[in-house]
Amino acid sequence: MIRDFLIFLFTTLVVEPFQAELNEKLAAAQAPPAVVAEISQCARTATPILADRAMSDPWWGASTVIRVWVGTTSPESVLTDAAPACGPAVRAARPFLSGAAT
Repeated sequence: MIRDFLIFLFTTLVVEPFQAELNEKLAAAQAPPAVVAEISQCARTATPILADRAMSDPWWGASTVIRVWVGTTSPESVLTDAAPACGPAVRAARPFLSGAAT
């Protein structure tokens, strides 16, 4: 029960804001809907993986959150590390996230 609560907390405070930020960046860059949908699906796929890893290794969870907030690690790299199958979706979104596709 406590583990479920911690997973909920990690998901609410980390994963959902991360997904919302990605969606906002992609929308602002006028990314194609297919790219937005792929990234959203990958984030949903990676959510339980990220939450489980953060709960089993709190140091990794805390350091990852800090590195993303500080900017030394990109959210995209955390996503692809958690769900390697998301690599193609992240590569498709990268030009829109970096501003190169505007």
